[in-house]
Amino acid sequence: MKTNLKNIIKSIPVLVAMSVSATSYAATPNVDGEGFWLINNSGFTFDSNVSDEFNQPGQWQTPDTSKWNRYHPTGWAGNNSFTYTNNLAYTHQGNLVLEARPGGFVGDKHTTGIVSSKQNLKHGYFEVRAKAANNNIASSFWFFNRNPVNGEQYEIDVYEHFPYVGWNDHKKSKSNIHHFVWSQATGNVDQTPNYSYAATIDNNGVNTGWHTYGVMRTPAGIYFYVDGKKVRTIWKSAVNAADYPGDVDMPVILDILVYDWQAGDNEPRQERSYYQVDYFRAWR
Repeated sequence: MKTNLKNIIKSIPVLVAMSVSATSYAATPNVDGEGFWLINNSGFTFDSNVSDEFNQPGQWQTPDTSKWNRYHPTGWAGNNSFTYTNNLAYTHQGNLVLEARPGGFVGDKHTTGIVSSKQNLKHGYFEVRAKAANNNIASSFWFFNRNPVNGEQYEIDVYEHFPYVGWNDHKKSKSNIHHFVWSQATGNVDQTPNYSYAATIDNNGVNTGWHTYGVMRTPAGIYFYVDGKKVRTIWKSAVNAADYPGDVDMPVILDILVYDWQAGDNEPRQERSYYQVDYFRAWR
């Protein structure tokens, strides 16, 4: 049963601008009619062992350690622009909060928060309700796997929000898939370089309102949803079989980070940035 924490608003200075979610738990995914058919036809059922409402008692608490790690699944610590730290991933007032604390510009080191699931996930429907950070850094919901033998990497980006970048502004939700193959001669080369797509959001922007974001992974394809509406399908048959990430077991990652290719002039200066997630729910 959902607690009342999401209806309690406390005056806390550093989080005074945060919107406290009032979503109550229900084992019903937020998808269109075709999505319900896909879930039922695939035999997916709600998985409470993976799902999390982020309702730990108290404030600034460690996320459920039976479900989440506070580091990247590969141990990657960051790049030239940021470093992950487990201190900046916590639950507060019924939400998961992933915080970023900057240097002077994007090119300086940031410290940022991350959680990754302890379980690998493959086929199923996965959904969050979230509000992106009000900053030009990535608030992300993605799946990632690196083969430790050959170094090949598979990735599904349900969204990467950059509210102040023109090609992915605050009214767009950008999804992507990747298969990176590394060689000493070429470095990492993306075998699926043309799969980025930004869906337009009908209502408030990604950083000015709460939205639900979902992804359905089935043997036939990957379906992306925003606020219950299907916005994109990537059919397995349309992707080279060796490059398709939909059938790969991967942990889910929620994080806030800075890419080292970003230009510093694009980022508003803020003392701290907050990416908030109301829940993560899984049907599989």
